[in-house]
Amino acid sequence: MPLYHVWFATKRRKWLLQGDVEYLLREEIVSVAREKAIDLIEFGMAVDHVHVLIRAADRREVSRAMNYIKGLTSRRLFDRLPELKLDIGMNNLWQHRYGVKVVPESGKDTVARYIRTQEERLEKYAR
Repeated sequence: MPLYHVWFATKRRKWLLQGDVEYLLREEIVSVAREKAIDLIEFGMAVDHVHVLIRAADRREVSRAMNYIKGLTSRRLFDRLPELKLDIGMNNLWQHRYGVKVVPESGKDTVARYIRTQEERLEKYAR
């Protein structure tokens, strides 16, 4: 099965993925992947977006996985942190779209390292 590098951002690219939100989101991504049998290879995040590396049969399966990950994590984080919904001012944590790219098996380790080290590149977000 092919590998897919997928990335998605918070609404309005707000810097929400820090502190308790980041901690709980990490828990929820793992939980959703386990519950929905998503083959999650790696994931990482910066302050306003998330990257995942998944193995899926085709793009339709990637779409289904992203619907689960984005939909369930948003709902669960709002349940656990009601004030987060006020910070966003909307009913969903994530932008509607996501980016996706097929990753050759030979590039798996490189992409996984890139995803895992998102926080090390925070200097590009300095305001």
